[in-house]
Amino acid sequence: MHNNNFNLLRLLFAAAVIFSHSFELLGYPDPLERLSSTMSAGTLGVCGFFILSGYLTAQSWSHEPRPLAFLKKRALRLYPAFIVASALSVLVVGPLGASTQHYFGEWSPHKFFADLIGLRQPRTPAVFLGSPVASVNGSMWTITFELRCYLMMTVLGLCGFMKRSWVLLAIALVVNAGAIYGAPHWRGEEGLAFFGVSGFMIWFASMYLAGVCFYLFRGRIPLRAPFAACALIVFVIALFSTQSVTRAAVPTMGAYLVFYFGQLQSPWLAKLRMRVDLSYGLYLYGWPVMQLTAHWLPSITPLVACVSVTAVCIPLAFASWQCVEAPALRLKRAMTPRSRPVAVL
Repeated sequence: MHNNNFNLLRLLFAAAVIFSHSFELLGYPDPLERLSSTMSAGTLGVCGFFILSGYLTAQSWSHEPRPLAFLKKRALRLYPAFIVASALSVLVVGPLGASTQHYFGEWSPHKFFADLIGLRQPRTPAVFLGSPVASVNGSMWTITFELRCYLMMTVLGLCGFMKRSWVLLAIALVVNAGAIYGAPHWRGEEGLAFFGVSGFMIWFASMYLAGVCFYLFRGRIPLRAPFAACALIVFVIALFSTQSVTRAAVPTMGAYLVFYFGQLQSPWLAKLRMRVDLSYGLYLYGWPVMQLTAHWLPSITPLVACVSVTAVCIPLAFASWQCVEAPALRLKRAMTPRSRPVAVL
């Protein structure tokens, strides 16, 4: 179960998000986005998370195709750490960066609990005045889309599509076509909507379904070095092309690279494998720590901020894993029949 590099990949994806935010929250453009004009390093990291999530949750569903059990396990993976990070962001980080003297007087507990249930980034009174993104934890906005992808997986499973791989592949291609078509037009948090479904949901769903398809066709997709080299070349060229081309390349060439590297076996990679997964904690705490760093040290350079924030967030992520995530995962494993393996998500 641990004979792969998925935890290492997720750690790299979380580091890419912190790297990107270290520039953006100090008022600089992300270096990759400035060079390519299509996608930031942080966006690529988030895409990687959704691709891996699709693969691992498809594995989980195939081992135990029961909707209630599936959703309980997903809730145990997302909610505990999210609740703790939200509380710390609102009750500790928010007051430290408050732009109002009556922070708690203006804060709404009702909105806070509603945001927890929906796994949305917490709403607070005005904070971090002058920041390019005046949010107490802007990273959290993607977590609600992860939840929606889990609900989508449940519907697909109940409809029997998880047993019809070619039908699911067709669905994935249609969703990705929607993501490609809408790419030049999407703006704002929800973006352009198709039949009431937000553009961002279509985009994240295309990443997630790419991972699902790689799981369903895992026995038919050869993961070989020459193919990976070709995929890398096409992927890099796509990054420096248009938004539409990039959105076509990420769930195809990008996903191939993720799973090639994920299954790559070598002595030096084996030494880097970890049983603990610090990626969720890094992702949840990177933004608020970076926001405070930019607030207290506005003259700090992005690269120094990136290293400093990562150094602070690693022990926070470890504490989140040891005290919150791992205990929740033990509950999740207790729900799984002993004769079946457990997906690491």
